[in-house]
Amino acid sequence: MNLDKSAWQRVALGDVAEASKEKVDATDGSVTRYVAGEHMDSDDLKIHRWGEVGDGYLGPAFHRRFRAGQVLYGSRRTYLRKVAVADFDGVCANTTFVVQSKDPNRLLPEFLPWIMTSEPFHSFAITESKGSVNPYVNWSDVARYPLDLPTIDEQKRIAEVLWAAERHRRALKRREESVHQVAVRQTDAAMASFDEQVFATGADAFTEVTVGIVVRPAQYYTDSPDGIPALRGLNVLPGSFELTDLVRFRPDAAASLSKSTLREGDVVIVRSGRPGDAAVVTEEVAGANCIDLIIARPSERLDPNFFVRVLNSEFGRSQVGRRSAGTAQQHFNVGALKKMMIPLPDLATQRALVDDLSQMQDAADAVRTATVATEALTKSLVGSVFEAAA
Repeated sequence: MNLDKSAWQRVALGDVAEASKEKVDATDGSVTRYVAGEHMDSDDLKIHRWGEVGDGYLGPAFHRRFRAGQVLYGSRRTYLRKVAVADFDGVCANTTFVVQSKDPNRLLPEFLPWIMTSEPFHSFAITESKGSVNPYVNWSDVARYPLDLPTIDEQKRIAEVLWAAERHRRALKRREESVHQVAVRQTDAAMASFDEQVFATGADAFTEVTVGIVVRPAQYYTDSPDGIPALRGLNVLPGSFELTDLVRFRPDAAASLSKSTLREGDVVIVRSGRPGDAAVVTEEVAGANCIDLIIARPSERLDPNFFVRVLNSEFGRSQVGRRSAGTAQQHFNVGALKKMMIPLPDLATQRALVDDLSQMQDAADAVRTATVATEALTKSLVGSVFEAAA
């Protein structure tokens, strides 16, 4: 970045930014979309989901108007790191701060989101949060966040670089999803071609189905690099793993948790949040433990890679959806997996389908690798700009 910080000015965030108090009556027709906490993703500046005003009762807290270009910040459970830039007008609850620059000639609006997505900012907000069950932070607390503010020309240059990286990341995510959807359609076409006589229940397709640690997994945690990795739902993607954010168990504890120790060839399935996402345990992951994931060990009649293709297809997703429980957050359980109908053609047919899809999987993996690299680069750049203020 070739940063020269000699001319940067020490300020508090509240000196250059403010929380908008503009109100709106969500029922008067002036806004059509609302954004709630669940519509904002952790560590993602884009809003991918929203609700339509009128699709249900919003409640009296939804009176804060936001406009395209303003920054939305979730003030509840700040450890979730929910910061997003609106690209449409709408309404949100008063627990979501609508943040804007006080003076664009002093703080560039395009620069503001990067301040609020930096590690020092998140650490400050978490430290300032109050309460234990549902911790929250006030704007007056956030406004005290200290930072070294670049000159306006430097802000422009930095923002251009960071937003270019962000646009590239989003393009890669779209490409990754496109490749995945092609694979899904091909798998669904194969599912439709199978005779119903080849289908069996999950209870007949697996030798064992169990679940990882559910009760108080944190009691086994360690910060030691010698700890045994433990996969969580966020580490399991459709057909692959994301291993950049792992927790670890103490070796002595992991040794006593053999039931949830992963073996090569096992299939791990997400239970909550994104129920049904599944991947085959590889040599790299074997020996790890897992938290709140279903572990399925296929019988000799079922190729694990074939089953993952089935489960991640629309055919499999529809069954997972029907058999998941819960309203606020769905849960996919062991009993539901055992009741699933799974096609069991001969192994040669299963493996032929897997081979046909392998080229697309290789393409998806290459895009995913590029996405992870872009995210790491952006994080590094942001870190070089927003070092913790002394």
